[in-house]
Amino acid sequence: MIKIVTSLILLFLPSIVLGQGFFDERYRGWFWFENKPIMKENKTPLLKREQNPDISPEEAKAEIEQFAKELEELKFMMLARPSPENVKAYRDKEKQMWDQADDLHAAWDKANLLYPEQRDLINNPVNVHGVKAKRAMQEEQNTQKIKELAKDFDLVLFFSDSCKYCALLSPVLKNFGELYGFHIDAISATGSKHEYFKTANAPQLIERLGITAFPTVIAVSHDSKTAFELIRGYVSLSELEEYSLLAAKYLEDTRNKEQVGTKLISKTIAKCKITRSYSSFLL
Repeated sequence: MIKIVTSLILLFLPSIVLGQGFFDERYRGWFWFENKPIMKENKTPLLKREQNPDISPEEAKAEIEQFAKELEELKFMMLARPSPENVKAYRDKEKQMWDQADDLHAAWDKANLLYPEQRDLINNPVNVHGVKAKRAMQEEQNTQKIKELAKDFDLVLFFSDSCKYCALLSPVLKNFGELYGFHIDAISATGSKHEYFKTANAPQLIERLGITAFPTVIAVSHDSKTAFELIRGYVSLSELEEYSLLAAKYLEDTRNKEQVGTKLISKTIAKCKITRSYSSFLL
């Protein structure tokens, strides 16, 4: 009997001892929920700015490279030996990187406020409406440049009846000419008449110019002193606009530098007398 009582005392003794704290604080109830104590985070800065604010570029480079090396090593350790400890070590290091990124973002915004001349929102808008407005203005400027080109140049289309791309390009070229005011004539390699444009039958001209691919479009100045190949093959309307803008910029640069384009074929064109008044070739 004594053994049984002794055994029961030993069995319940831990519960009695542990329960003393509960009965002393019984006002808290049986199932209580308390806020966990807030652990102070030990935030280690990525760069030791406080210790050395006047850091040299070499020292800054060394610090960044050292941090990148440590982060890379922790990543490899986490991948090679997956464990909660290795994952935590990598994430702690990575958090330092994100904290530094937040500091950089805040400094960037502050610099925009302190130095507004460096944030050119007129030429480089960032919001949707500003971007749309800039695009509309750019398109208007491009349209004007192509129209100015059309005032000085005519287009000559070299085509062949057997060319499928010629048939596809013709309505596109016609639309392009109507949009920007280009006068367009055509020269046939087979003697046929073009559906949209006045046509010349001049196989000798095609031979002199060395044109072997159709369709080919050449731009010729009104004074016959300047000419260049605009496009070769089938292109879209937007591509015609793009090539015309490039040509306009090239011509403007050569005028400003007082140079003659070495790739222009003006001499050959002048010899063949391809101008707006080449009525001797037109059918």
